[in-house]
Amino acid sequence: SAGVWYGMGKRDSKAAKAKRAERRGKGALKTEEKTAKGEQKQKRRDANRQDDEDLEKVLKEFAAMQADEAKVGEQAVPPPSPRANGSLTLHPSGNELLLFGGEHFDGKKNTFYNELYRYSIKRNDWRLVTSKRAPPPRSSHQAAAVPTGGGSLFVFGGEFSSANQSQFYHYRDLWCLDLATYVWEQVQAKNGPSARSGHRMVHCRDRLLVFGGFFDNLRDVKYYNDAHVFDLSLYQWHKLVTAPGDPVPQPRSGCSLAADPAAGAVFLYGGYYKKKVAMQQFDSHKDKAAVEELSETGVEFRDTWRLDLFGDSASGVRPGSWTQQKKSGAPPSSRSGCSMVLNRGRLVVFGGVHDEDTADGDGLVSEFYADAHSYTIETGRWRALAVESKPGKPAALAAADSGGGEGGVASRAAEGGDATSLLALGGGRRRNRNRNDSDDEDVAGAAALAAGTAAGAAEPPLAESEEGGAASAPAPCPRMNHRVALKGNTMYVYGGLYEPEESSEITLNDMWSVDLSKLDGWTCLHAGNAPEDALVRELSDDGSSSDDSSEGEGEEEESGSSDSEDETAGPPS
Repeated sequence: SAGVWYGMGKRDSKAAKAKRAERRGKGALKTEEKTAKGEQKQKRRDANRQDDEDLEKVLKEFAAMQADEAKVGEQAVPPPSPRANGSLTLHPSGNELLLFGGEHFDGKKNTFYNELYRYSIKRNDWRLVTSKRAPPPRSSHQAAAVPTGGGSLFVFGGEFSSANQSQFYHYRDLWCLDLATYVWEQVQAKNGPSARSGHRMVHCRDRLLVFGGFFDNLRDVKYYNDAHVFDLSLYQWHKLVTAPGDPVPQPRSGCSLAADPAAGAVFLYGGYYKKKVAMQQFDSHKDKAAVEELSETGVEFRDTWRLDLFGDSASGVRPGSWTQQKKSGAPPSSRSGCSMVLNRGRLVVFGGVHDEDTADGDGLVSEFYADAHSYTIETGRWRALAVESKPGKPAALAAADSGGGEGGVASRAAEGGDATSLLALGGGRRRNRNRNDSDDEDVAGAAALAAGTAAGAAEPPLAESEEGGAASAPAPCPRMNHRVALKGNTMYVYGGLYEPEESSEITLNDMWSVDLSKLDGWTCLHAGNAPEDALVRELSDDGSSSDDSSEGEGEEEESGSSDSEDETAGPPS
């Protein structure tokens, strides 16, 4: 038996050798494949590292050039070129607005700016300021003005990219512009927020508050809901820490913040982020077995929060505590990229965009807005605002003077036209502008939104036309990622992004103002490059932009977070 065992062993040995040889061949092939994949990964890492080094080199070279700037200079100039995602800030003196930074994408390359403009409210003119040691070019940053010490403008964070947008860089630097001398200085303070853009920053008493934002280096995307405070008396950063179990807003970028210094509170509305969701896909090669894959879905928030920076010992409110505000009335439709100011106990929201995937998932169907909504803080009630037409203004003159149109009416921006590949940045997302010719959304939705805008409540007075017949009212065209500033009761709107029907996305440079206490019409301060087909909106006999609807129609009331967000099927952003 030993011989038989041995013989079989020899035969098995030959077979085993053959199998081992075969396995070695397969093993070698697998090893080669693994090695190749490893080399590819390493090449990608090296390329990404090189990209980062290239951007840092560009920024260092720019900083060296700025250091050589001889002196502060200023000159009268035409209005700024088209740009979005800059910052527009009221000067502490109240006599002018300060525009800094921003970007412009022309369909092929992206240009970033670090220009500082002074806009005279009284003279309606612009002056360009050149200054030593200015911050490097950026967009999606934040700026806040502080009145003490002759006045200062603080700028934090933002982003920069290569011209073809293959490389991205996020800032975490804090800069201070002395508004008496117009000299920039980088603030050296430790423990500040991480690098980010799409965040928000406001000034409240002796603090600067930075909230949210996102970080995207084309490999990883992170959204934040942390809050950081910069003490203006100590020049120190510290992070707000909430008690375990206390409510906090979800991570987001592109939200809106407004400060109420008298109450020591900051109000937050909306925002955007992307979440991964599990999707069931069917694979024909696997007998149609369900295969779970992760897909990214955009979420547009519609919630409102209050942050008590300093707390209230009498009512037991701890410093740095968040409270979600109740919601009733007629809130804005789901959107992102809007703007907000605080005026007379109301939060006023203007503009924005709502995106949805096309059926094939390769593009976006977008609805841009130029409507305004107010939220009364004391009652927690939303209502639509309607701005009346300027009386006695001929339509032709209004069209010549204005640079917008269809205010309060959602623009069907994605219908028709050739598919165009663009990349629009801002508000914490990148939008792949590959358009389809179809738009399956219900047109009645836009009409309902317009009707909601025309409807109103008792406070403050709403617009009503005093003249019979059709009237023409100059008004801003729908837009997203624009910038606003408030002086007294007057809100100023500058620039942003808009996509007319059957056309590519336009970066705007028009400028508008409206008195929020009167709502007696928009004033076009600079028509800019707004499309000619969106110069004016035609009003019906009663002065509204569409059929009226009662304020109570479509009302909703909530205090929880179950309906605080809306999912949009937007592509990776």
